[in-house]
Amino acid sequence: MKRRRVAIMDSDPAGKIWSEWYAWHPVLPIDDSVFWLETVYRRESPEGLWQYRSFRPEFERRQALANIPVCPGA
Repeated sequence: MKRRRVAIMDSDPAGKIWSEWYAWHPVLPIDDSVFWLETVYRRESPEGLWQYRSFRPEFERRQALANIPVCPGA
């Protein structure tokens, strides 16, 4: 499946840029579910904390949630 390129600028007044990052530990993007061992975008918040975002389209988010097994380890 071909993924579309996304703009990594957010509409916040500071115009901070989201940088591509490989989530080597579990992270919770502000617009998606948990990401781990996959690419996500991150930026530093004004408070000095990391914020994560996936920029995945809504249909990809729903598809990923539907593929989560009901029983852990299944």
